[in-house]
Amino acid sequence: MPKAKTIQTNFSAGELSPQAYGRVDIARYGNAAAKLENIISRTLGGAQKRPGWEYLYETKDSADRARLVPFVVTRDKAYMMEFGDQYIRFFKTDGTPILVGGIPYEIATPYDIDKVQEFDFCQSEEAMFVFHQGVQIYRIRSFSETYWDCSAAPFTTIPFAEVGDYLDVALTLNDNTVGTGRTMTAGSNTFLAADVGRAILWEAGVFIITAITATVATGEVKIPFSSTTLPAGEWNLDSSPQAQNDPTGTDTTALGTTLTMTLNKAGWRSTDVGKYVRINGGLIQIATYTSTTVVSGPLKIKMTSGVAAGPLAWTLESAIWTDKFGYPSTGVTHHQRLVVGGTKRNPQTVHGSRSGELLDFMLGTADNEAYSFTIDTSNNKVGPINNILSLRDLIALTDGGEFSLRSGVEKPVTPTNVRINSESGRGSNGVRPVIVGKEALFTQRTGKKLRAISYGFDTDGYNAPDITTLGEHLTQAGIIAMTFQQEPDPIVWIALRTGGFISVTLDRDLDIIAWNRHKTIGSIESMATIPAGDTEQVWAIIRRKLGDGTVKRYIERQQPDWFPMYGTTAPDEEATPAVDIEDVPFNWGFTLDCAMTQDDAVGKKIWDELDHLEGMDVRCVADGVDMGEFTVTDGTITLNRNAKRVLVGLFYQPIVQPLRPEIATGEGTSQASAMSTNEVTLRFNNTIGATMNGTEVIPGRVVGPDQLDREPVLFSGDKTETNLGWADGESEIIVSQVAPFPFYLLAIIRSITVNSG
Repeated sequence: MPKAKTIQTNFSAGELSPQAYGRVDIARYGNAAAKLENIISRTLGGAQKRPGWEYLYETKDSADRARLVPFVVTRDKAYMMEFGDQYIRFFKTDGTPILVGGIPYEIATPYDIDKVQEFDFCQSEEAMFVFHQGVQIYRIRSFSETYWDCSAAPFTTIPFAEVGDYLDVALTLNDNTVGTGRTMTAGSNTFLAADVGRAILWEAGVFIITAITATVATGEVKIPFSSTTLPAGEWNLDSSPQAQNDPTGTDTTALGTTLTMTLNKAGWRSTDVGKYVRINGGLIQIATYTSTTVVSGPLKIKMTSGVAAGPLAWTLESAIWTDKFGYPSTGVTHHQRLVVGGTKRNPQTVHGSRSGELLDFMLGTADNEAYSFTIDTSNNKVGPINNILSLRDLIALTDGGEFSLRSGVEKPVTPTNVRINSESGRGSNGVRPVIVGKEALFTQRTGKKLRAISYGFDTDGYNAPDITTLGEHLTQAGIIAMTFQQEPDPIVWIALRTGGFISVTLDRDLDIIAWNRHKTIGSIESMATIPAGDTEQVWAIIRRKLGDGTVKRYIERQQPDWFPMYGTTAPDEEATPAVDIEDVPFNWGFTLDCAMTQDDAVGKKIWDELDHLEGMDVRCVADGVDMGEFTVTDGTITLNRNAKRVLVGLFYQPIVQPLRPEIATGEGTSQASAMSTNEVTLRFNNTIGATMNGTEVIPGRVVGPDQLDREPVLFSGDKTETNLGWADGESEIIVSQVAPFPFYLLAIIRSITVNSG
């Protein structure tokens, strides 16, 4: 019966998937756990209780979902925005809403509740652009704390192309089968002489016009139509007017000068105003409609010649960001350009603005001019663009794969210098990615895997490894939202489709990928992070059910700062002389969820203003002492003694369950052998009220005259338990806590006897 002493020095591999319990051969096995609940795996290795959620405010309408979006100007000036059904409300980093006249300040938006859950956004300086396929791009700006604007971005030029005309009149086809002599009849004057030679398209059907009257087009059906009725506004008069176009003016080369364009047959329509004519290497925007043969407008790009251009030698081009064609669904700022993509008409096309001019998408060939590229579909891995990212290069995430847009030489992407490479064929599902260092985390197509895409110098390309491999069981519910918190540890917080939430501590320099699960009495529906000076705050919208069954949606944030004794605060970092570290009070942080802290200088028993927890069973920490459980009635609880500082909220329990140990024996492995755990030593840091297998190892309350009017003393050091008994292939240990106090487990040391006979 060999004896061994093992130590688990850290939990930096996080919670291990049950499917990997047999992988005692991998290095991460010794640093993982079977369960880490309401625990953060710290980069130094310890397992610390997560911060509790601080109640801030109820959403505008608890009956509807809402979404949190950060608006960051600097690390010292940031706001959290609550997007709901066609509104935004604003919150400051101190957790309070911006008020005007005593009520939360809000502005209107064009986003209904469904669009709120779907839109993407990016921020440049003090302006945020919001993208949704069904709404033109909007821009949010702040002029003061109580003056915000959300309006359509005032683009000087948006992308345009030869898309033909969609006319608001229905057509009747006399025969929808393939053949000549077919007619399209309109209910009003519709056709012009220059329409001869153009095609009428609807669904799969194709009709070539060979002759016209004002209301009837005669021609040939090349591809059959599914019906003889073509709905108004749905069919397309393809290409451009088939006529000679003669541009004339006092100066046909000076930009901005007004030119007149005359056709040799009727072809212009009043709806052409605002469109562009590309002719003789130049560009003219139509500003005035005079007749079916004459229009005029300013010269936007110089022409190489002012001579007349025949049919097919010039094009009439229209905006391609419209209600019919859709608007960009995603965007990012990259190398001083606004880069967008994912419209309904061109789901695989990326558009970049002029360099340094985010509102100008006038295409050109010079390095600083706007560009437009379509991702190659020949490998069958591409699909609609879900997200565009700014890493070392531009990265387009699509349904079918990941693509990079890179310059051919050492300079940014330009209209004439781009390489579009297929980097991987994993595919994504549209959940907004997060940037962590030099890589981006995105959800794979099914929403159950998280991949990290980054550039590799060894391959001169991008790899997207699965970082959920050892924690795949935690993401099976499907990821719906993510946010990245950089301080104090790099952690990605993830909301799941079931309402639960998990986290992954991710530090590539330390080779840490540690998955943790979390629970709260409620459902996480949105998460976001904002900086607040030297810290970063994690906010959430949490759906909670009160004691009477009423459903509320609350805006809450993780609160790592709270001192249990009245009058105690964090020392001023700029204090002179500097505060001795030995005199700094210990920061407990919130140890309850949906919690509120209150002070009373005199002390009292009855604490109110707890309506947000009405009818719920709560715990109360009063002057550092666990007062037990209470039910909130009429927004109040009553203690059995006076207290000056209280923390009231919902209890949550940290749980650490290590894996069964792997011990080398004379016969090989200890797996499946009978084990006797003779002794377990738990190493803690600043902990109160810890238990092991249900037995208290650190008391939650210490009595005696020294403890009057003082919070319990935090314990740091080792606690040992003996004789846990025999078990087949097990050394089961569950370290937990049944009180709302700080908890920080550093290591587990076990003395084990193995019976391998």
